[in-house]
Amino acid sequence: MLRNEIYRSPVLSGIVLLAFILLLLPAETLAAPTGSLVGFIYGGDMKTPVQNAVVKVRNVDDGQEYVSTPTDASGSYKLDKLKEGKYILGITAPDGDYNFPYVMVIKGGEIGKLSLALKSGAASGLGQETVEPTQKEKVSFFKTPMGIAVLMVATTLALYGTFKLLEGKEEASPSKK
Repeated sequence: MLRNEIYRSPVLSGIVLLAFILLLLPAETLAAPTGSLVGFIYGGDMKTPVQNAVVKVRNVDDGQEYVSTPTDASGSYKLDKLKEGKYILGITAPDGDYNFPYVMVIKGGEIGKLSLALKSGAASGLGQETVEPTQKEKVSFFKTPMGIAVLMVATTLALYGTFKLLEGKEEASPSKK
């Protein structure tokens, strides 16, 4: 009798159904979303494609490195299955190694497009500004302690003013006097 009750239990049926669904579900759908990076590698003249260059990206958070296959005659490369996150980029070309000083963000489920020109001494991306590694980044006023204090005071005054405006209003009714 106890055996019949166990086999008719809705909890047991639910567990069996869930286990069956998990068996049929591909493991890739449970993993974190991945992105891709594609583009072209050009020489110093920004026109000539570089053949046999290898693009390498390294995840800033966990240090995992991803490597592309060598570029073809058109200079194209592709990196697949990159975990979502921040990456730094380097290129190994027949004439030397190139490292780029900026950080890229790869989003899951998206394809990033980045074409690069290899010039010795400076990093340059086509259609992007070059970034000097020694150049100090200008900090926005609202990220400084004084800017944060100004924002806090302005927010407090706005909230207090709204409260005072709404405080004195009562419902107008002909029956109230």
